[in-house]
Amino acid sequence: MLKITPVNNINIYKAKPNMDNSVEITANKNLNCNKYKHVNSENLKAYIPSFCATKEINTKKQPSKSEQLKTIESLIDKEYAQILDKLDKIGILDNNKSNDGSSVLDNLYGIATEPRIRGLSEKLIIQEVIKAISNPTTITQKFGDIPQNVAKEIETETNQPLPKEALNVTSSSCTVSCIEYNLASKFPAEFARFARGLSSSDYCVDKTVKMTDISPLWSDALKKLKEFKTEHKILDDWNHVTVRIKPDRNAIVRARIQTSYKDADERSCVDVLIQSALLNLGSQDTYNALTDERTGELNPDKTGLTEYEKNFTEEIVLGSPKISVVYQRIDENGILQGYNCSLEETKQHILNSLKLGHFVIIGYTHLDSNNKVDGGHEITITGYKTDKNGNGEFICNDTDDDTSSLVIIKEDKLLPLIHHAGIVKEALNSNDTIVEPWREILNNLQNSIKE
Repeated sequence: MLKITPVNNINIYKAKPNMDNSVEITANKNLNCNKYKHVNSENLKAYIPSFCATKEINTKKQPSKSEQLKTIESLIDKEYAQILDKLDKIGILDNNKSNDGSSVLDNLYGIATEPRIRGLSEKLIIQEVIKAISNPTTITQKFGDIPQNVAKEIETETNQPLPKEALNVTSSSCTVSCIEYNLASKFPAEFARFARGLSSSDYCVDKTVKMTDISPLWSDALKKLKEFKTEHKILDDWNHVTVRIKPDRNAIVRARIQTSYKDADERSCVDVLIQSALLNLGSQDTYNALTDERTGELNPDKTGLTEYEKNFTEEIVLGSPKISVVYQRIDENGILQGYNCSLEETKQHILNSLKLGHFVIIGYTHLDSNNKVDGGHEITITGYKTDKNGNGEFICNDTDDDTSSLVIIKEDKLLPLIHHAGIVKEALNSNDTIVEPWREILNNLQNSIKE
């Protein structure tokens, strides 16, 4: 397990700007042709960059690999330089499976040499990216507290009263932290590109995806983009769309806090930015990183994402269309009544997905003695094995278990608790029993609103 060096308090919350390499995000500045807008006090999502169709093309000659490595190594601590060397030797730094073809090394170099948002540290961001790529199980959803001594400063900056509950939030970001884990595990170059873009003066990252990755039917894909109020641009071939992914303004506050006051096992500043951006994407741009709450028309609950919202977010970020399959039958009183298919069928869906190279994000329920749901959680299934007695075991990653390693959960314990999962279409058989009630629930909700 990677040893993490504690961040000291020299880099305080509202750090003095680095004159060479930092920028201030304010309501009055336009940076890199992004237009910023102020949102009223009923919605704390302030100063969000709007979609910009044109990007300034960088015509500078790319430095050599050795020059890039030298620049990065001059910034980071020795232990991270050693990990960087190991990543280089196994070819990870040259991995360029990102949306724009940039490599892990290209993006680390970009973080090192381009302006970061004021109060964020390029050194720390690079180290957190290296740590996450070398061991994605270190990614966590644990928020971290806001120290009392900076509460007033935050209120001044956001021009909003800081709710008492915001000082110590119990995280509901398990869905997006699972997606973040998958991104770092499967697409390290894209993970580094996200960290680079979200911490930059652009404060966003643009991603081009196939319309069919959002939905098999073009019209349904467009409907989804509009339904989620996603900033997007249909490309000239009409088969691709560029989507803008951005955190809410208050994610800067959280990221600065985690830059200066991060405790062991809490989220890094990179976790903050990526998870906030994904929650914003899935909640119709209504997420507030200070309170970990959202609004939006697609979910009456004020926290987290539904399976339908999570699937949309996952489709955009990971580029693999999923079907939301709900396995448990739960009545209006929250009591488990049975299952929509056999547990063996559920298992087969997961195993088929794994064989096709896809991790499976599942939502499982906590049940009391009367089989009533009293909570739930999302984790990622990454593999399957049998023990010496032939009993099945799922290999899982849990972003809320205080463990920087994969965990083993017995098949007979986990399968009955699985409420839903995002399954790739190819993993399902034509005669499988597939239940997707979220779409029906959402349609009913929308119809009732119209009425």
